[in-house]
Amino acid sequence: MKKILFLVLLLSAINSSFAQTVPNFTGSWEGTLNVGIELRIIFHIKEDGKGGFISTADSPDQSAYGLKCDATTVSGSTITIEMTSLRASYTGKWLNDSTIDGTFTQGGGDIALTLVKKRENNTTTATAVSPVTLSYNSREINVSLKDVTLSGTFFQPLQDDKKNAVLIIAGSGPTDRDGNSPLLPGKNNSLLQLADSLVNHGISVLRYDKRGIGKSKMSAGLGEENTTFPDMTADAVALYDWIKQQGYTNIYIAGHSEGSLVGMIAAGQVKARGFISIAGAGRKASDILKEQLSTQLAPELNQQFAAAIDSLEKGFTVSKTDPSLMSLLRPSVQPYMKSWLVADPQKIISKLKIPVLILQGTKDLQIKEPDAQLLAQSNKKATLVILPNINHVLKEVLSDKREENLKAYSDPKLPLPVALISAITAFIYRSSK
Repeated sequence: MKKILFLVLLLSAINSSFAQTVPNFTGSWEGTLNVGIELRIIFHIKEDGKGGFISTADSPDQSAYGLKCDATTVSGSTITIEMTSLRASYTGKWLNDSTIDGTFTQGGGDIALTLVKKRENNTTTATAVSPVTLSYNSREINVSLKDVTLSGTFFQPLQDDKKNAVLIIAGSGPTDRDGNSPLLPGKNNSLLQLADSLVNHGISVLRYDKRGIGKSKMSAGLGEENTTFPDMTADAVALYDWIKQQGYTNIYIAGHSEGSLVGMIAAGQVKARGFISIAGAGRKASDILKEQLSTQLAPELNQQFAAAIDSLEKGFTVSKTDPSLMSLLRPSVQPYMKSWLVADPQKIISKLKIPVLILQGTKDLQIKEPDAQLLAQSNKKATLVILPNINHVLKEVLSDKREENLKAYSDPKLPLPVALISAITAFIYRSSK
């Protein structure tokens, strides 16, 4: 899980055209970086009008386009691209009008990278983040249940062998299929990017809006007061069954944040091929809520909140509460909380007899490494992967400042780290044999 894997995104492009033995580095080039998995990289370079060069880079497998490089310098037949903020560089030697042979260096590690010139009519034209590429089929699907119609998006490789597929379950609150929430400014597109990356590795992916969110509509007259935690699990099972009906032999369930708890329950019910927990809690929600609010509420309010959570966990309705706590303890959400607070992820994951992958970032502000370790300790056969510098919305954050971390929650231009994608794809291909 070396950070070097993530940095392939920002390699800059070099183009060569041989003109009377003088290297010409303008244009677009493509290479493949082997980091346990193969990642396509497209580099674009042009003259800056001042006798120098400027570069951008695309990484289609990670949904990143038009990424600016810090510096591009040419000396004879050698080109160097520097990524100062990432403490990385690429150096390549022009061999002929179609090939540059070089090395990517970061953190003392070197990876060979050969670039081949792309024909002009094949040059990538995207200049902004556009997580959905044209290398796969995408279609909207709907699954109707008793009181809800669930809406999702299914990504399918063009050459689909119907072997591996993943159901992605979004996290808590009004988080939609793309990983975005109206409670946050802007978008991060984390789950959209995850789906895009996986399908580009030959894995079909279904992600969906939870009931009452986005395009998933509940029956007329029903609202959050009619939703319980088991309903969320039943929805995941229905969508798993939809994938199964398409003829896939190995179906995995991946849950992010609260979706991890939903996913591990569903995975046990349907006997999925494997389960992937991404930033999932290792303790009951009651413990985590009380811990999170203890530093945000005044002592008296904190005592009221803790007492209310204890009552809800025991199945009692909380009829009186301070107005300032109403957003958390409003009557309409209490049926859901009663059924959610009793779920113990350690007990649930311990019962899974299928392959399990547990992923946790070190810069997560909401779920911490001890939670991932509790999950791993509860299922001795699980694989635990700690992802350095990854936050709760799966973006790399190098700063320790909270405000910098939170900015990533609303920045769709930040790609997902290669370490995350390689961990998931390696797990799927290894366990599907």
